[in-house]
Amino acid sequence: MNNYITFEISDLANKMKGYNMLFNYRMTNLCVKAEPTALMPVTVLVADSEYNLEEVANIMRPDDFSFDVYPKNPNNLQNIITGIFDMHPEFKMEMKTDKPEHEGGEEKQHILYTMPPVDKDRRNLLNDTTKLFHKECQANLDVTYAELQAKLVEPYTKMSLQEIDEAKKAFKKVYDISKDQCDKMLEQKLNEIEEGYQRYLSGDNDQINAPDTDDDMEISHDAEVESLFN
Repeated sequence: MNNYITFEISDLANKMKGYNMLFNYRMTNLCVKAEPTALMPVTVLVADSEYNLEEVANIMRPDDFSFDVYPKNPNNLQNIITGIFDMHPEFKMEMKTDKPEHEGGEEKQHILYTMPPVDKDRRNLLNDTTKLFHKECQANLDVTYAELQAKLVEPYTKMSLQEIDEAKKAFKKVYDISKDQCDKMLEQKLNEIEEGYQRYLSGDNDQINAPDTDDDMEISHDAEVESLFN
């Protein structure tokens, strides 16, 4: 296989990987479970400078549906709250205070964030939005593949029939693998949404943030529609 075709195969794979990564990123911000990726866009303003959340806080995931955010500097607590709210206003927030580990020590405040429950309306919204994102990703894959086929018409005239056949099979393999990944991500997200909805119906929402107890947390039913498109 000539160098030109090898380069085009690599270029196609990178483009399609990018579309799938964008699709995955957008879905992780449709928060059903506590996805660490959803916190990546969060920035915190401290003394007129912007920092990524992980630069100013330690983040833990006590269970599948919550984040525990510990400020590295207690003075930045409100800034951190503001930064997370700007990106994810739908998160349920609760202030927590840890008792000192030893006498004379200081209490430490942190913030527990829990994901909003998936009631019927939110399930429908999440499903529709996920399918829309999938449709856009699939369209990008199809258009890129079609454009490449048109681009290769002239180069194919300079290749043997065997080389053309090998090249077409290689391009099709990249496309098929990328499409399969896109479809699998859709299926996985829809299953996750349905899992969240069944949890809501079963009344498990009050137990979401309690790995050790069954009655530790009440989860808000408020969900900001706009946040789904961050």
